[in-house]
Amino acid sequence: MTTPEATNPRPPTLESVLRDAWDTFHPTQPAPLGWLTHTTAQIHAHLHDQHTPPSPPPADDTASLTRLRREMWRALREAASTHDIDADAADDILRALDLPTLPRRWRVRLTLTVLIEVTATSRDDAFDTAETATETALTAANVQAEVEWDGSERDDADPGDLDPAADEPADLS
Repeated sequence: MTTPEATNPRPPTLESVLRDAWDTFHPTQPAPLGWLTHTTAQIHAHLHDQHTPPSPPPADDTASLTRLRREMWRALREAASTHDIDADAADDILRALDLPTLPRRWRVRLTLTVLIEVTATSRDDAFDTAETATETALTAANVQAEVEWDGSERDDADPGDLDPAADEPADLS
């Protein structure tokens, strides 16, 4: 004789939800003594004291829903800005609410191959001129970037034809 096994997982307990919430919002801090018991008791008392369940917002009140969503986003942005909540946790909450995540500053390291044709008298001079031209172009384009020239990026420089339009050197005297 076989017994049917329960296929539906049990819903999480209020205590486990509160414990997970504390760990999400304060990942490096233990919960204060008695916080879980006190908070659980307060929530249960509040739910038992309610005589009417809250009514859902009217379906045609989209302005109120939009305002609520905007205020929730702003509140989470403010909380993350003041480090009251971890930015990743705030983003998780926003994703769960189908709201845009918070804009964050990112430091991005890109390794690019840039092919520039310059006029120079030596391989090293060609690299120096190309690096200067790259930095000048980024500055002119108003791109705020730190370019790290440590020599390891100097992959290849092939000499080409003579440049008949190049200026004469100043030290020919």
